[in-house]
Amino acid sequence: MRTTTLTRFGTAGRVGLALAASTLLAGVLGVPAGAASPGPRTTIVTVSSSPITPVTGQAVTLNARVGTGPHGPTPGGQVQFQITGNDSVTTVSCDASDTVALSGGVASCPVSGGLLASLAPYSVSASYTDTVDSSYLPSTGTRSQAVTSGWTKTSVTSSSNPSATGQSVSFVAAVNVVSPAVGTLTGSVTFTGTTCDGGTNTIPVSDGVAQCAVSGGLTAVGSPYLVTATYGSDPNFKTSTSLRLKQVTAPAAATVTLSATPDNCTGDLCTSSPNIPLSFTGVTTSTGTDGGTGVPAGPLVFTIVPAGSKVSQTCAGGSNTLALSGGSATCSMAAGLPASLYYVVTARLADPNYSGASATLYLNASLWSTTTKLSLPKKVVAGQTFAVVATVTPEAGYAGAAPVGGYVNITVCGGNSNGSDGCQGGAAAVVNGTASITIGGGEYPGYYNFYAVYSGDANFYGSTVKRGTFSVDRSGVSMGLTEPYGFVSIDGAPVGITATLTTDNGSVGSTLVGPPTGTVTFTITGPNGPVSCDGGDVVQWGSAPGQSEGSVTCYIAGGLALVAPPQTDYTVQVVYSGDSNYTGGGAKVTQVVVPAVS
Repeated sequence: MRTTTLTRFGTAGRVGLALAASTLLAGVLGVPAGAASPGPRTTIVTVSSSPITPVTGQAVTLNARVGTGPHGPTPGGQVQFQITGNDSVTTVSCDASDTVALSGGVASCPVSGGLLASLAPYSVSASYTDTVDSSYLPSTGTRSQAVTSGWTKTSVTSSSNPSATGQSVSFVAAVNVVSPAVGTLTGSVTFTGTTCDGGTNTIPVSDGVAQCAVSGGLTAVGSPYLVTATYGSDPNFKTSTSLRLKQVTAPAAATVTLSATPDNCTGDLCTSSPNIPLSFTGVTTSTGTDGGTGVPAGPLVFTIVPAGSKVSQTCAGGSNTLALSGGSATCSMAAGLPASLYYVVTARLADPNYSGASATLYLNASLWSTTTKLSLPKKVVAGQTFAVVATVTPEAGYAGAAPVGGYVNITVCGGNSNGSDGCQGGAAAVVNGTASITIGGGEYPGYYNFYAVYSGDANFYGSTVKRGTFSVDRSGVSMGLTEPYGFVSIDGAPVGITATLTTDNGSVGSTLVGPPTGTVTFTITGPNGPVSCDGGDVVQWGSAPGQSEGSVTCYIAGGLALVAPPQTDYTVQVVYSGDSNYTGGGAKVTQVVVPAVS
């Protein structure tokens, strides 16, 4: 509304005001004011829609109402509609024509195909033109028309439910537009709970359908699978997610075939020599009878149980549970099998994705003959701890890798033996073909016989060593001399030189035969002739029980004399005479005498 304030006017002003009022009244009442003719009336265009906010594809009517004021007459004429998307390029037309005649002051533009949320808001322009009598001025009304995304509903189904491991399965998602929305779906469906072929789970929708193909099928491990389909990425329609589909996958039917190498089999009955390298191979496959496919991954569990036992032999590598490679696994036995009436050999598939399947063979074997030999040190002396070694070998022709086991009973006997009832020895386990016993503490000097009997084991027959003879000699000794100051003494100072005897074979041997007996003779010679030990030069060994090493000392209280400064050398020699268990020995050193410090 326009308001004009007249603050000051004369007669001419009052006349003009009266004329203006007359003209305005004539315009409002629609009658001439005196003889004057009124000008075209101003119009206002108001644009609305029904429904106010449609969804994608929903039929919508745009209405343009043309008015001249609160109490003005209803104009005639037409309205030109223009509907443009938010990209400023796309236009939408009214069903009949974009130019619509007014009826009761209203022009309606029905758009039965609806609008798209992706192009909203639309710019709607309604331009009025008086095409009747030119009594009304043109005007234009506009509207920003919102459009919301339409609702969708998604469901998912399976081509086969339940399925078997490896059976091809397809999950089909159907997407429907929920009324009143209408239109073509342009988005995609994302599947969860499985992996579609090609590595992508997002599949474009075509004619309202998206399919996730799982050509390799699913596995029983992980079943049941909860598969959902979610529609999205469509600017015109809302996202929707299906209910979870519970896809059940059962273990597929499978078979196992079992063979032996070497193949000495007739049907499921096989023979083999004991301890000959042997292997069993199991091959698995799905039967396909239940729609399942694929090659089982395993493992295969082998058992090789001898008759009357519950304990299985072990495959090479220490485990009987073997992974499959290409559907096959081999239990190798480099040492073959011990002799037995027969073995029950079974390979059982332990793959949770495939039904349990197994195969069985029956195999028998027999013992192999052996030869046993004994070996001793080339020389054994009194009291020496020594080992007697038995070597057990299969007789010629044996090609197996299994080591000989069991025990060898080894005995050493003699009239002068240190053992009970004249014998020492016992049973020794065979490890890698050998067994040994240790004659602890040794034997006394003399002649001895040795014997050995191999008991055999599950793979090998026993064998015996013929009697052999060996001798035990006296123990050798080593003599040593020591002096507190390193064989340097002061003129006239006391001197103590100690002779020590050690057996060649150590203290254990000496414990058996006891400490040495006999005498040790000291000979000390200087520039002025021999010097004697206090108490004499011939010293008797002590006889302390259990003594393994002995020592005697030549003590000279008056010391040795310095004959010719700066030093005098004395030769010290000891000789042990030996006894029935020990050989003799001796040692020699130089004792140096120096002046006393002044």
